[in-house]
Amino acid sequence: MKAKLVTVVAVAALAASLGGCTASRNALGTHDSACFRVYPEAISAVHRHGRFAGERYLPPRALIIELHNVQVPDGLQDAARVATCLVAFRGRFTASNVERGWAPSGTAGQIAIVVIRQRDLVLVATVVLGRIPPRLVFAHVFPRLH
Repeated sequence: MKAKLVTVVAVAALAASLGGCTASRNALGTHDSACFRVYPEAISAVHRHGRFAGERYLPPRALIIELHNVQVPDGLQDAARVATCLVAFRGRFTASNVERGWAPSGTAGQIAIVVIRQRDLVLVATVVLGRIPPRLVFAHVFPRLH
């Protein structure tokens, strides 16, 4: 009986120490981790189409800068410096088949980036692009979502 108790305690201690090590590596940081709470609003904005491609805590200004010389919708421009979460999906999208859609090129694209204001989970826009801009790196840590 005593040997079983020692084994159980040893296994529990090992599990706790390993859990502590992996938890710190899997966290994205305060802001990025908070963005995963906007996932239900983001998937609703793309009407459950596409595959999750990642998320990022970033003001829309960074996305606007990457789009170079395009006329940005007022809603997106107004939120340019607000704390937002950008959630990317891969699939086949048009501005008309997503909520608050905007396609800078005016055509369909393989990427939909849903912009949601972090403080109150309000959808700002869904930007339809041909590809993810190279300087925007999206965290992709939920393997079952893709």
